[in-house]
Amino acid sequence: MERDSAGVMIVENHTPEWGPGNFWTVDSEPDFVIGGPVRPNDVSADSSHLVWSIIGVAPLSDGRVALLSAAEKRVLLFEPSGIFSVSIGREGRGPGEFSDPEHLEVRSGDTIVVWDSYFGRVDYFDAAGTLLKERTIDLGAVVAATRTNAQRSPESVHRPLPDGSFLVKVHRNHWEPPREGELYRQPVKYVRIDSAYSTHSFGWWDGREYLSLPDPAPWVVPFPAASAVAAGGSPFTVYVTNGDYYQVHQFSAAGSLRRLFRRSHDPKAITRREVEEWKKANTELSPWVDWTDWDRAIAALPARRFHPPILGLHVDTEGYLWVADRITLSHGDWSVFSEEGRWLGTVRLPVGLISWIGEDLVIGIRLDFDLGYEVIEGYSLNRSAGTIRAKSFR
Repeated sequence: MERDSAGVMIVENHTPEWGPGNFWTVDSEPDFVIGGPVRPNDVSADSSHLVWSIIGVAPLSDGRVALLSAAEKRVLLFEPSGIFSVSIGREGRGPGEFSDPEHLEVRSGDTIVVWDSYFGRVDYFDAAGTLLKERTIDLGAVVAATRTNAQRSPESVHRPLPDGSFLVKVHRNHWEPPREGELYRQPVKYVRIDSAYSTHSFGWWDGREYLSLPDPAPWVVPFPAASAVAAGGSPFTVYVTNGDYYQVHQFSAAGSLRRLFRRSHDPKAITRREVEEWKKANTELSPWVDWTDWDRAIAALPARRFHPPILGLHVDTEGYLWVADRITLSHGDWSVFSEEGRWLGTVRLPVGLISWIGEDLVIGIRLDFDLGYEVIEGYSLNRSAGTIRAKSFR
């Protein structure tokens, strides 16, 4: 159902256009595996140790896969077989070097783009690792465009965009968490900075949910609500959600609100076992943490009954919006929407953390905290079912 409210189209979805078994599918077995534990007679075993702290993944046209490693501070190219191919960049401050790389893109012609943190340089490489050019972000222009009496300037690029512009996160000045023992979500504004350093705002949202406690007690909470942003498609579109209600706002690149996507859903209850497993995993990662104050504060709060309905957003290379309904270490359930806001169907992906979705390929990162390794996996995506009808909405 669609209805107009003050010039904004509201798209209500109660059932998907394509039901179970009639929509896109993803193979259960990966096409390729990069990294992970050493396997017998594995020709890629000598390079498996390079795959850790991966923060960006994207494929090249020749089948190789580019990984941005925060630990190695370089881009690593691997063959689909898992064999290491090329290393690009290194830690440093010279040409083609990175201080603290945080974003990876692969653009047309297999141009590899790396964005350094804190508004550092943006480096462009070819597929052989040759530095093509560098771009310097004018920090003064960013500060001048975003700083006001009510808000402070961002600290880094939040998300690079295909046209060379980028999104930043702005916070309110003089904002403080609430009193001890309360849950809070710090306000955040998403802003696009274009090539002329003009700003395009997508409004204020609620950030990630935390528990207000003095250091060194943990501030994290199990299954927090959080806003999320994603962008892509043609025409270029930005999507934002608060995450606590199944609603996504669709904006133009200039910040004009076009549509609201809504979807009916069954709330997923949080079980006692899930909370216990969450706390156990966090304790194993940080065994020195004292949870006494955290336990006391959580016990005094109303019981958390349901998981947030939206856990993340992703726009694939074809312009479809993927909304994460549920994510575990082993899989993710994603609802797919057309650019007109129609809920087309739901896909279960066989890996929880998704880095890239293309026309016929999904790439994700599998984490094994027990054994302490990361695996990059690529799965074939079959869009043959539902394609004709889905495309008609674009």
